Amino acid sequence: MDHDAAHKYIHGLPEVAADLLRLVALGWVDELDLATLDDRSSEYLDAAHRKRLGDMAWRVCFREGRLRGGGKPCVLVLVEFQSEVDRRMAKRMREYAEMLLARAAQGGAPGRKDGRPWVLPVVVYNGSEPWTAAGQASDLAPLPSERAAADLALLQPQAYRLLAAGGALTSGARPAEDWPLDNRVSATVRLQAAGTPQALLPRLLEESARFPGPANLAFRRALHAWARALWEHKSGGAGFPAFEELEQTKGAVMATVAEAAWDRWDAKVRAEAFEQGIEQGVERGVERGVRRGGARLIGRQAALKFGGETAERLAGLLEDLAAQEDLDRVGDWILECGSGGELLSRVSSLLADRQG
Repeated sequence: MDHDAAHKYIHGLPEVAADLLRLVALGWVDELDLATLDDRSSEYLDAAHRKRLGDMAWRVCFREGRLRGGGKPCVLVLVEFQSEVDRRMAKRMREYAEMLLARAAQGGAPGRKDGRPWVLPVVVYNGSEPWTAAGQASDLAPLPSERAAADLALLQPQAYRLLAAGGALTSGARPAEDWPLDNRVSATVRLQAAGTPQALLPRLLEESARFPGPANLAFRRALHAWARALWEHKSGGAGFPAFEELEQTKGAVMATVAEAAWDRWDAKVRAEAFEQGIEQGVERGVERGVRRGGARLIGRQAALKFGGETAERLAGLLEDLAAQEDLDRVGDWILECGSGGELLSRVSSLLADRQG
């Protein structure tokens, strides 16, 4: 899956769209029934239905209220991803909105008597330069008359809500470092921010651990596809572990592969080595270094969930646990435990059993 396809794949999941709304609809997202999210990207086409003009489009309805036609009031959400500043962004988003509204009217929903649907245009920007394109009435040139400005402001498109995913210092945007850790859009942004190809796997493991269980399987799979696309984009090579392998290893072994093998081999050598059956040699190297690498990853995961003090105390206990199965068990406990005290208590009991 190429870079663009992986990007559209992960952001095409309803749960990711719901988390995007949690970032941009602050103060009223609880009024929306996120279970009604409906992908309308197929309607985001030109007149001949040959070329999609925008990136993604969704419809979501409110929990309360009733239209005269009998349906629920809804919002059309337009999402555009930008890596560069586009000074025509306001005009583009307005054109996309008009096009999507026209498609909705042709489909007979909503009816004319229900009025024109509301539109929430969103631009997710991950570029390195500050976003300088006008996007709101407040970005327009000042007028000498306050009355004229107030009147004209009502007629402006209020073009889009901006998310500065790249961390650019952009006026009026909510930077990615302020986004919640348990937000799926945040996870994709933090994954993309990995500075080197070798940093992608540990970051993927950390982000995937925040979304455990069968309910998040589709998102973890999409996150893996996004990480793999980023890996190939950054390194120009193959060799990224399969999703099933990543799910089965509990993270510790894979983290050691990243440290013990990926730093030494480029993508071509790694692919040739695996084709020639060198997997056993890699496994022996991993076995020698797994305790060091696995304990380091577990410490990072504990610090993310329970804080630095718990991670520091845990590091002292892990020094006396040599078996890989014990490290895997501690990794599972980090996800299961509700507090740092509970985690440390379990590890202490395990260590007492091993020493007894």
